[in-house]
Amino acid sequence: MSSLTLDYTNCLSDAIGATHGLTKPEVDTLVAKFPKHHENIEELRSTGESSFFDLPYQDISELKALLKKHQGKWDNLVVVAIGGSAYGAKALLTALGHSAFNLLEGKARKGAPRVHFAANPDPLALTELVEVLDLKKTLFQVISKTGTTVETNAMFLWLQELLKKKVGKSALANQVVITTDREKSPLIEIARQEKIDTLNVPSNLTGRFGVLGNSGLFTAGMVGIDVAALLAGAADMDKRCRHGEAFRNPAYMHSLVHYLLTRKRRKTIHVTFSFSNRVHGIGEWYSHLCAVSLGKMLNRKGKAVHVGPSPVSALGTFDQHGQMQLFAEGPFDKVVTFITVKDHGAQLIAPAAYPKVETVGYLGNADFAAILDNGYLGAEQHITASGRPNMTIMLDKVEAGPVGGLIYLLQLSTVMSAELYGIDPFDQPGVEHGKHASFAQFGRAGFEDHAKRIKDYRGKPRKTC
Repeated sequence: MSSLTLDYTNCLSDAIGATHGLTKPEVDTLVAKFPKHHENIEELRSTGESSFFDLPYQDISELKALLKKHQGKWDNLVVVAIGGSAYGAKALLTALGHSAFNLLEGKARKGAPRVHFAANPDPLALTELVEVLDLKKTLFQVISKTGTTVETNAMFLWLQELLKKKVGKSALANQVVITTDREKSPLIEIARQEKIDTLNVPSNLTGRFGVLGNSGLFTAGMVGIDVAALLAGAADMDKRCRHGEAFRNPAYMHSLVHYLLTRKRRKTIHVTFSFSNRVHGIGEWYSHLCAVSLGKMLNRKGKAVHVGPSPVSALGTFDQHGQMQLFAEGPFDKVVTFITVKDHGAQLIAPAAYPKVETVGYLGNADFAAILDNGYLGAEQHITASGRPNMTIMLDKVEAGPVGGLIYLLQLSTVMSAELYGIDPFDQPGVEHGKHASFAQFGRAGFEDHAKRIKDYRGKPRKTC
């Protein structure tokens, strides 16, 4: 039996009516086209459009050697990254690490370092982070595929000076790992100069698709997560989805249903509602993946299309006391994907302490896992009864294999959605515009025209109150 199932029953008209649900002819018409769409996906794979397809089968010998060099040696690991490179590593740690990992003593962590993220150039947050670290006992993983990201490079410049002053000239060689494109990244020149260890990020692998690459796996491996099992789970999902029969392909059905609901029923907001703290981080990473990969102005032919759903991430049962109000009674512009877990990994029972107080007495001997599961069922029933489309991804357990499979499913679904929209899932022109704006304002050569546009824009009068 599979460790992951997709149930899209409540997205169909039989469950919620044809006003908001998909009819059988609508689904069947698109399903009939999927063999051709699958061929196009296979062509992307064969032409090297993105190496994310190859990650489940990658050679990790170099990664394992670098992990062996550093495992058990450091009290802290600081991941210096931004965007997808940070989201991916966080998602893996949230799903597969101890929920209070940084609070554990060294023995309980089995010698693994506490993990911190320098993921935004907030000066106070960064200052306060290094104030609580023993820099002599801290390893830094700097992640930037291109090696040109302003925020990451600025944080690295600050840290390298700090390390040289506080630890010594050899600190960079001993305490930094740079994860970047070895062929094109300017960080490689710095790595050679400072004798810093590097891990490669292929030129055709964007950060958001690199969770199962060196960017995410080094961080995961440093805390003892089974990286081989992660990749094996992704490989199993790849094999499960390596065909064009959509009804037997969970990644393709996840994409097909979302696409049709967006196009045919104007469900432009896609909610990932995770009923497990451990998979909530995957929901947040997926929101990033979805936004950057599918929010596009131009299609592959250069025509303006302005497509893409607006992703939202929610945590159950926590957000049943907040966002659920909007999901169930607000505008009919959402499709909700629940992520649930059969085995929550622990048992916790509420004791029967006050049997005469009705408002708490009925909870005596209640299993906390049941509270989560009942919350999910209540939310699913309520949203369905309200005519809102929803589907469920069910994991048997939150373990490395199923997590690797879930990540790969969501990535493949995103690539197929881009195929249906006729757009490129691997580019990010809107993100690049922001990078260029930063280059221009800091005076980088070649961006003078952009700098002038921003200067003229800032000179315009404002209406304030």
